[in-house]
This record gives sequence, structure tokens and C-alpha cells, in this order.
Amino acid sequence: MKKILRIVLVIILAFVVGGLIYWQVNKKNIIEQSIEKAVTKKTDSLYYLHYDSSRIDEMLGNATFYNLVLQSDSAQKALLNSTDSLPNALYNIRIKQVSVNSVDIPGFLQKATIAAKSIVLLQPVFQIINTGAGNPKPYTANDTLELYQKMLGKFNSINADTVRITNGTLLITNKEGKAQTTLENINITLNKFLVDSTKDYHSIISYFIKDIRVTVENIQLPPSKNGSRINLENVDYNAVEKYLQVSGIKQYEVNNMKPVTDLKNIQIRGLNTDAFILRQQLKAGQISCEGGVITIYVRKKAGKVKGGDQSIELSTDVIGQAEVAGITLGSTKVIIINQDEPAKAPFVLSNTRFKLTKMLNIIEGASIGNLIDNAEWELSADGFSLETKSKLYKISMGDFTIDNKSSVVKIKNFLFTPLVTEKQFVKQSRFQQDQYNLAVNNITFSGINIKKLINNKEFEIDQASFQPEIKVFNDRTLPAESKSKLGNYPHQQVLKLPFPIYIHTLKINNGLVSYREKAVKSKQTGNILFKDINATLSNVTNIPGRIKTNPLFKINASAKFLGAGNLTSEWQFPLDATNGEFRIKGRLGNMDAAALNTIIEPLAMASVKTGKIDEVSFSLNGTDTKSTADILFLYHDLKMEMLKKEEDATFKKKGLVSLLANALIKNANSNRSKIEKINYERDQTRSFFNLVWKTVFAGVKKTAM
Repeated sequence: MKKILRIVLVIILAFVVGGLIYWQVNKKNIIEQSIEKAVTKKTDSLYYLHYDSSRIDEMLGNATFYNLVLQSDSAQKALLNSTDSLPNALYNIRIKQVSVNSVDIPGFLQKATIAAKSIVLLQPVFQIINTGAGNPKPYTANDTLELYQKMLGKFNSINADTVRITNGTLLITNKEGKAQTTLENINITLNKFLVDSTKDYHSIISYFIKDIRVTVENIQLPPSKNGSRINLENVDYNAVEKYLQVSGIKQYEVNNMKPVTDLKNIQIRGLNTDAFILRQQLKAGQISCEGGVITIYVRKKAGKVKGGDQSIELSTDVIGQAEVAGITLGSTKVIIINQDEPAKAPFVLSNTRFKLTKMLNIIEGASIGNLIDNAEWELSADGFSLETKSKLYKISMGDFTIDNKSSVVKIKNFLFTPLVTEKQFVKQSRFQQDQYNLAVNNITFSGINIKKLINNKEFEIDQASFQPEIKVFNDRTLPAESKSKLGNYPHQQVLKLPFPIYIHTLKINNGLVSYREKAVKSKQTGNILFKDINATLSNVTNIPGRIKTNPLFKINASAKFLGAGNLTSEWQFPLDATNGEFRIKGRLGNMDAAALNTIIEPLAMASVKTGKIDEVSFSLNGTDTKSTADILFLYHDLKMEMLKKEEDATFKKKGLVSLLANALIKNANSNRSKIEKINYERDQTRSFFNLVWKTVFAGVKKTAM
């Protein structure tokens, strides 16, 4: 009996030893055949799997496969293609090394399942081939699930404490092999991973909103609808910490390597990972960006007539919808390109800074105008400058801030500066024309409709204020241009503005106006100067509905005339008038008459030796062609000298002529009832202010003579 037992034990031992020897010799082939059989069975023989070598420790449950390849069989693909049954996408996967630790090998062999402590994929390259002609087919839930399953063999069940992908690459190509999307140097750490045949698409993708950390060195997205491509650098996504960081986002036009948008260090905190992964919606707390370059394309809305409003449209190529609580943008250069005028130089804003402090919601097709009323933000930038088409002037705007919350716009200054000297300006001018030098400082717009301003270029403002310095020069030694200036009165100019405007109240603070004119006879320049100008303009508009409600544009102003006399005036401009109608009332207080010498010596070759102006009052009505006025001129102790010009350009008194002039000029007028009635025919080649000045001067002259 013992002998028989020993024989049985020997036979069993021999079988065991023989089995172990057979397993050690053939285990790689057994496992390889099992894996290949499982892959072939699960893919209808469309794919085959191959690896160069493996290292298996069945006792510890560790397995490593080297240079693993999973790809479609070309003959089967051709067959499927001929029957028009090719899948939406094909996958080619190459992995330098796959390591599975503490794996359940019996379960792996018998049930085509993987249960392991960790799965590591070293340097995998995943190629997804879109099989459709033309534009790639949209990915479905099944496509994404299939990718997950093919990445790990498409077993019935995959269960791992940790899955790591190190230095991976993802290529999405068309069927000709041209790359459409690439992800380089992908590193993924995924904890508590479980996939089985009962899991649906959302369950699989939902791992990205649980315990996952993903870094990608470079992401190249496919061309968008507007013909541009977006590249993302050093992307870091952490589902647990709910943040997404991108060191750089660049947007390129197709076939151009110079980025049109280049932003640095973008950070998204408080990220709603569920919305971000499952619905491609960006819902977050705060977004910050150090800045860089942004290019915005402006185009006329479809169906709008020429001169209609324009829209700055937002792209949703990367994110289908966005909802954020706050945005901070650092110093950024903003380039605005008008797509309707591609040859025109772009408009550039430097050192642009943006801060949003209220929830912002962006949806597909939204324009900036649709978002402004639903957010609180502040935009600031350095100034900009550009030359006029004539190359005679430079237009500059200083630093500005737009505060949407308080509906306030502040601008440091606006400059309209000559690029040539007065002599150069005259030399290149054929006729008399004004040369302007304007500086408008401390500009503030309150109660401004920023949505209409940005989206429709419509200025609708409750309150405005600024400090102007207006300097004008004209050389009358040039021939006068016969060109008519009809239609150029102040209110007519407002009506002709190329954009809708409404300013309820505009205040001018401590302004200055200087009009310098070189006279024909004396070749000297006189200066009519108004200092300390303070004015209130009301109902400045060219909008028909506003004009129908209130057709009167009014100005109430005060100033120091020649720095000596207090001047007050009221101007009324009916905006619905068809003949240029206007009305002005004014009063000049007492001043030394000798202050007039800066005007009358060069322009009239005369000089005031003594005299006091007590008052000049006038009421003037005008149209496109004429003016009528009532003028009161009160003065006393007036003595005049008539002058002649010497060779050295100085003036000398004309004795006899001065005597005759003083004989003709009344020494004083204190009669308040002596109001002169003036009818003045306009020289239609001269300006509005020339008509006003000539009318008042005619009444003063008539009183004094």
C-alpha cells in the first residue's frame, strides 16, 4: 500500500513538475495567445495585437510587455471599406512598455479581465484615424468608450488602484494620415479605476472629474470655423484640486506661424470639473492671465446695410459655454482687425488690462454686446496714436478706463496735433485754411451706454466733461478758397456725424480757445483769445427720435475775453431747422480797451491808447445766409492811433490819420437806449464764427463812428 502511495505521489509530483516546466517554457506563448484571442474576439478580428517580449511573475502577479502594438488588419479594413462598413474611427496603438503589478492572472486568462494594483503605460502613442471623407465625423459616446477599451485591451473588466500614462502621445488624423489634433508628452495619474461592460460613456469619462491629474506639454487643436488653429502649452489639469493651468495659449492663422493671439500663464480656479469634462462647459470661480497678445476680428453683421452696426464675435471652438465669477487679465496688447477692410492697418491698444467682478455667461454665437449688460467689469489701456490720411496731423488718445459697473469712461487726454509747422502748412496750402492744434484733457463720460458704444459705435451719455485747449491758425495772405462752407454750423456738424450720438449734458471746465490770424496788409499775426472757458452744453444729438422729443441744442458759456473782460453767452441751435437757424445772446463786462490791441494792431493797423469798455451786449439771430443783431456798446475815454508798418516790421503812428480818426470816433457812449440794428450778409466761404464776429464788430463799429 505504501509502495502504491509512493508511486501515486511520484506520478503527481512528476505531473506537477512537468506542468511547472511546461508553464515556465510556454507561459509567454499561452498568455500571448490568450491576449490575442481576447482582442480578436472583442474586435470582430479588425485588430491584432503584438509585442516583442514579456516578463511575467505569476507568483507575484506582475507582468511587463515590451513594444506592444495594437492596430487594425489591413486586409480586414479593405474588406470593411468595400462594404461601406468601416467604423467611425480606427485606432493604432504603440506602447513601449506596459507594466501590470499584482494582477489576477487566472482571472486574466479565464475571464479576459484585469484586476491589478497598478497599470503603467510607458511612452504610448495613440493614433485615432477619422474614416469619413472631408470633415471628420463627430465623436460619439461609443467612440470614446472604444478608445478606453482599446487602450487597455478591451477586456470585460479592468480594475486598478492606479493607472499611469507616462510621456504619451495622441494623434488624431484623417484617413490620409494628416494630423488634425495632437497631444504631446501626456502624463496621467488616475486612481481607483474601474471599467466593465456595464459602464456607459459618461461613467468612463467621469473618471476625469474624480481622482485624476493630467499634464500635457503641447496640444494642437484642429482648424476652426474661421480658419485658425489654437495651440496650448503645458496644460495641467487636477480634478481633485479643481484647477486648470495653461502656460500659454497661441492662435495661428492657417499657413502662418506668427501667432495672432499669445496669452501667458492662464489659471482657472474653482473649476466645475463635471461641467468641464461632460459638457465642455467652463464653469469656474476665478480665471487669471498674465497677459500677452489678443487679436479680435470685427465684421459687419449679416444682413446689415452699409454703415450698420458691427459685432465682435466670440469663438467657442474650445469651450461650448462659459460661466465664470471673475476674470483678471494682465498687460495685454489688443489688435483689432476689420475683416471688411483687410488692407487697412489694424487698430492696436497697448497695456490693456481687464477685470471682471460679476458672473459672466458666454454661449455659442454670443457677441461682446450681448454680454456687457450681464457682467461688471473694468477695462483700461495705455493710449494710442495714428496719423490722418493727409499726413498733416497725428491723433492721440491717452490712458483710459472703462468701468461697466458704474457706466463711467475716463480718458486722460485726446490730442489732434499738427505734424508740420505753420510755415510748412502755409507753404503746402493753395488756399486759406485753418490749421488746428487741439488738446482735450481730463475727459469723463458718466451714465454711458457701454453696450451701444462697443457693439454699435453709438454714443449715449448722461453726463460728459472735459478741459479743452483749442488753437487755430489761418494765414490770410493766401488766396481765399471759393468753396462754400454752407452746412458747417456747429449743430449741422453734429447732425452729420457718422455715428449716432446723444449727450444729455456736457460740461467744459477751464478751457482755452485761441484763434490766430496773419493779416494781409501788416503781415503780422493777431490773436483772439478766450481763457477760463466754462460751459454747459445740453441735448447734443443727431438721433431723430431724440430730436423729435427735444429739438433744441443749447450752450451756456462764460470766459475771459483776451484774459481781461468777463464774457457770458447763451447759444441756441434748433436741430430740426432746415436753414441753419441759430440764436445767440451775449454780454461782455467792463475791461481796458487797450487789451484789444493784440487783435486790432496786426489785423486793423490801429491801436487803442486809452479807453474803458463798460459793456457789450448783443442778441443775434442767424441762418445759412445772413444774420441780424441788436448790439449795445457802452464805453468811455476812447483814444485811437492809426498805424503804418516800418521796414523793420515795427508799427509807427500816423499822426494826421490818427487825428482824423479820433475826430470821427466818438469818445464815449453811455446811452443804453442806443442799440444798433445790424443786418449782415454772410460770406458763404467763411466760417460760422466769422459770421458771428463780423456781425458783432459791425454793431460796435457803427456805435463808435
